[in-house]
Amino acid sequence: MSAPARVRALIADDEPRARQFLEKLLREHETIEVAGAARGGADTLALVEELKPDVLFLDIHMPDLSGLEVARHLAGRGGAPGVARTPIIVFITAYDRYAIEAFEVAALDYLLKPIKRERLAETLRRLQSDAVDDAPAARGRIPPLTRLPVRHRREIKLLDLAQVPIIFSRDRLVLARADAHEYLVDYTLQDLEQRLPEGQFVRVHRAALVNVSAIESYGGENGVLVLRLKDGMRVEASERRAAEVRRRLR
Repeated sequence: MSAPARVRALIADDEPRARQFLEKLLREHETIEVAGAARGGADTLALVEELKPDVLFLDIHMPDLSGLEVARHLAGRGGAPGVARTPIIVFITAYDRYAIEAFEVAALDYLLKPIKRERLAETLRRLQSDAVDDAPAARGRIPPLTRLPVRHRREIKLLDLAQVPIIFSRDRLVLARADAHEYLVDYTLQDLEQRLPEGQFVRVHRAALVNVSAIESYGGENGVLVLRLKDGMRVEASERRAAEVRRRLR
């Protein structure tokens, strides 16, 4: 069996201790090669061209250009002749309020400082499958969400998708239910169908996506397919969606 392909990583962070700590964690993984480190936004763009990394671990608060500005620049030049391919981006920051903007620029993941080994390992597992595929179409695709950014009071909360049994629209708002609370989501349901991991959620009618693992039982009632979720919620599937929902649950 051949060894997994090594992924070239570039770290961009203006804090020396943060760079050193992340580099130490990455070097614990045989599949990662740390190609270099940058201290600011302009420096990052130059090193991306020079080192051609597969993945860029990108801090958001940096001198001259923020991490978000760097990501937008890289996305804007994607596919242009004569430039290095766009690396996969993983944001690293001490603040969670930028999560929605981060995922809007197609970041693979969003890691909060201080970075934990277990959380980084989860990111690297997803990264391995993405970074080794050099096909242009794969490079340009929007990676699926690993966590769902939602609004909670004045902050952005990141929900593990396993916590979310249903995402639905009501009164022109999109809401995610988790732990008996409802949180405001800034994505449309159509956007989420493209961004959620394949097979994890199913569209049961025009206004709801249900987490397949949250369904406890289902059955017909007066000709209508009814799903009963583990938290006690009851959801009806539309006639148009019922056949697809049944197929997904078999």
